Amino acid sequence: MRPDRLSLALALALAASAGCQLRPPARIPDCAGSLVSTAHLAGDFLIHERIRVRGDRVDEAYGLVAQKSGDRLVLVGLTPFGATAFTLSQVGLDVRSDSRLGRALPVPPENVLRDFHVAHFFAHDVTELENRRVRRDADGVVHISSVACGYQATLAPVRGAGADEKR
Repeated sequence: MRPDRLSLALALALAASAGCQLRPPARIPDCAGSLVSTAHLAGDFLIHERIRVRGDRVDEAYGLVAQKSGDRLVLVGLTPFGATAFTLSQVGLDVRSDSRLGRALPVPPENVLRDFHVAHFFAHDVTELENRRVRRDADGVVHISSVACGYQATLAPVRGAGADEKR
């Protein structure tokens, strides 16, 4: 390409990109909340459910597999394609997180863990907990909304053989 054509092409590219503003990736903010110590969770269990989280420009769904064995709770978030998006391991109140996708997720895994705790381990007649509002359906679906944190989450059991095996 001749120098004058190259200059024109660069000038057009710069002019076009000047009007484009890149938006940061949509992400739900970290939303503080309490956890129940695994020392206070009775028995071992395996729970399989789905969570959908919606907020400003975010609409994410994960399959969740939670297993408690002894004093360790492991929560695995799966993408719609079945790939592991994240794992969380909780012992006592100590939580370790690992994102498997190599990038920050639109929904912090710690939020998912806190909402999982709200859905399963806090009193079922509590409608407001810290900065979350909780509604439970008769079929086991739990709706959690947080105006302060800007999102809504729905946790629904996966029905089928062996899906919910609390021992």
